[in-house]
Amino acid sequence: MRLREISLLTIRLGIWLIGAIYLFIESQEVIARQEITNITFFAVLFLLANIQLSSSRGFLTLKHFKSASRCYRAYSWMFCASLLGVFDAALDFLIGALKLPANVTPAWSFLFALGWLINLMAVVLAIQSMESFLPLLFHPYLPDQSESNPQQ
Repeated sequence: MRLREISLLTIRLGIWLIGAIYLFIESQEVIARQEITNITFFAVLFLLANIQLSSSRGFLTLKHFKSASRCYRAYSWMFCASLLGVFDAALDFLIGALKLPANVTPAWSFLFALGWLINLMAVVLAIQSMESFLPLLFHPYLPDQSESNPQQ
């Protein structure tokens, strides 16, 4: 039981650290106009959302409706985060296409701040999704086989 708690805490801290590092890297890349992490970010979030949706279906099969609902809610947050990642990629492309000087131009500052807020919202949604989903992975949900087990 103690190992489960330590593992869960380590994973949670790791997720928050990855989120903070991603925001830092994204801020640097917008300035340098490199958008490779946007597509990677979207793809990772979309795959995680798919895993959460599949887990929700699995819990429905096992008739664990509360867990299925929780997985589906986590999936919804992760899917919204992936959509925000796509929107941020489009905004970064717009910033690059406008060829605005990187000095204190009000339009560039506004677009940069908007992109950063979109990223912040995407990371917060993704982290909230994983915070909700992770405890379900560490809990042994097994189907009740007491009726089918003749030894009992």
